[in-house]
This record gives sequence, structure tokens and C-alpha cells, in this order.
Amino acid sequence: MILSLQTTTFSAHGGIPAYNRMVCRTLNELQDLAGRSPRVLIGTDRRSEVAVAAKLFSHLTLESFGGNRFSFVRRVAATALKDRPELALIGHVNYAPLGLMLKRLRPHLRYGVMVHGVEAWSRLPRIKQRALRAADFVMSVSDYTRERIVAASGINPERVYLLPNALAWEDEAGSEFRVSSSESRKPGIRLFSVCRFDAGEQYKGIDTVIRALPAVLARVPDLEYAVAGGGSDLERHQRLAIEMGVAAKVHFLGPVDDVGLRERYQACDAFILPSDGEGFGIVYLEAMHYGKPVIAANSRAVPEVVKHNQTGLLVDYGNKEQLAEAIVRLSLNPSLREQFGRAGRERLQQNFTFDSFKQKLERIILSEMPATKTSVCA
Repeated sequence: MILSLQTTTFSAHGGIPAYNRMVCRTLNELQDLAGRSPRVLIGTDRRSEVAVAAKLFSHLTLESFGGNRFSFVRRVAATALKDRPELALIGHVNYAPLGLMLKRLRPHLRYGVMVHGVEAWSRLPRIKQRALRAADFVMSVSDYTRERIVAASGINPERVYLLPNALAWEDEAGSEFRVSSSESRKPGIRLFSVCRFDAGEQYKGIDTVIRALPAVLARVPDLEYAVAGGGSDLERHQRLAIEMGVAAKVHFLGPVDDVGLRERYQACDAFILPSDGEGFGIVYLEAMHYGKPVIAANSRAVPEVVKHNQTGLLVDYGNKEQLAEAIVRLSLNPSLREQFGRAGRERLQQNFTFDSFKQKLERIILSEMPATKTSVCA
């Protein structure tokens, strides 16, 4: 049996929940290797949302614990003893110590840890470091994160698989999808961002966008900027917009549901997130899905997703002058926006689809299951 331990899966938007959902979908569609359904234990999801999701994953056993750590750990241990899993997929480095516990309870079990970004880039606390090093394999969302964990935690690079994030959104318009032409757009330029305003994560670059806007508006006066997301750092950004004299042009939308989010992506002319902390950046894929050009920082793993002068524009992190020039360049050049948007959508379809993710994860599972273990490490 395959056991998957996940943090948040169905109760939130973002890169890690999207990743976890694709793991669930892959396991649900995977040919049963051990004659039993894979089991997924989710630490923080609300039970009501998992109950709804369970209807879509008929070949999985899903269970959530609403943030009750004691109940979660107890169920992990009970599952190891009762169901005797052969392979464990640990969905976050914070859960890596549970891999050690499983190994003690089931010595023949193999476990792998999924690493996503900033949470694994620096030297970890001793127990997490030990658990990560003891893992039979590691799955990294990007080359950048792979390089950082090898350097920071002393992981053997030969034990690290590259398993990039992907986008599982279905095409609302299917094969009839078309990038909206400039002629069909309403007057004005619409810039859009999605992020979590967390006071502990002040690297998203929204403040740099706001600081760049006065110079942009002097040349593109009909520009409007909308930002989706809430959190403890939102008020600071609202004050900054007032201080910079651009509050009338900046619209803080707060948390937006999936339907509203997709509408905003579809309606915008360009997506912008000049962040310095992305281990991958699922929002860039979401923008590419709708054929939108991306403005981002040339930082961390972002260049693995956004290609400069091909699918968007990359600038130095924190450089408001470069950022202003990038915004103006795209704002005044609708044909360039369309060119970048089409190239981004093609790149998404070629490299970051669910089918691609599924094939890679299936190869990892087949390579690491004790019964089928090989020495192959992609």
C-alpha cells in the first residue's frame, strides 16, 4: 500500500495544495500495485471539504484531521501498524520526522519527502535534517530547490528527483481557447497579482509594484492594478498605496474564490509578481493558462518557469525602475503581450500539464516501491 501524508490539500489555494491535489489524482488513477487503495492522511484540511473531495477520488482513502496534530500522528502510526504500507510519500519537510517514525514501525518501508521552496532552503532543525537525510529519496519542485537542499542539508543529489509543479485546470473553452485580441478589449490596461499577504513573507514584491506605479502612470494613465489575496501584511500595502498617491489605481480584492480568480486572470492584460521567494510559482502557470504575459523577478526558481523575452519579462528583484519599464513596455505594446501570452500557453502545455506530472510521479513510485525498486533516478 502507498501512504501519502499531506499538509493542506483541499482547503486552500496555492502551490503546495495544488501539488498535493495532483498527487491525490495521480494515486487515484495509478494502477494498483499492492492490491489495496492508497491512503492519504491530510493534517490541516477541514473534514467537510475532504468529504466533498472524496467523491472525486473513489480509488483513494482520504482522511483529514483539521489541524489536530495528536490525532494525525496517532493515525499515521496506527496506519503503519495495521495497513503495513510499503511506500510513504511525505508531502512537506515539516512532516519528514514522521518518515523516521514509519521506518521504525515498518523497517522495510521506503519513504520520500517532497520539498517545495523556502521552507527547505536553509539548514533545518536537527530532527528534520536527520529525517530528510534518512529519506530513501527526495522529490524537488525545481532545480533551484534541489540545489539548495543539496547544499544546505547534505542530501545526495543522486537521490533527488525533479518533480515540477503543474496546472491541472481544465480548459473552460477546450480546443476553442483563443487569446483575447487587443481590439476586443475595453480601454485601459489591467495589471493583476495573486499572493498571500503574510507579514513573515515580505518578499512577494507587491510593495515594489506599488512604488513603481507613479512612474508607470505618468506614461500609462489608464492603468488599473488589482491584487487578490489577504493576510497580516495587507494593511501595510494599503498604507503604501496611499503614501505613493496611487490608492485610486490599486484595488485590493482580498481573498478570491476559484471562479473569481479565473475571471480576473481572463480579464487582465498582464500578470505581475516580482517575488524573491518562489520555489516554483504556481500563479505563473495560472496566468500562462489564460495566455497572459508575466512580469516577474529574475530570482530563485522563477526563470525555470518564466522565460525572459519569450513568455514574459524578468527584472532584478526590488528594482522599481526596471519594474516600471517592464510594465510600460507591455502596456504600450499589445502585440508583444499577445506574443508572450501565446508562447507562455504553449510552454505550459508542453512542460507543466497534469499528464506530465502524473507520468513523472508514476515513474518515481515504480522505481521506489520495494517490490519494483530499481536504481533509476530521473
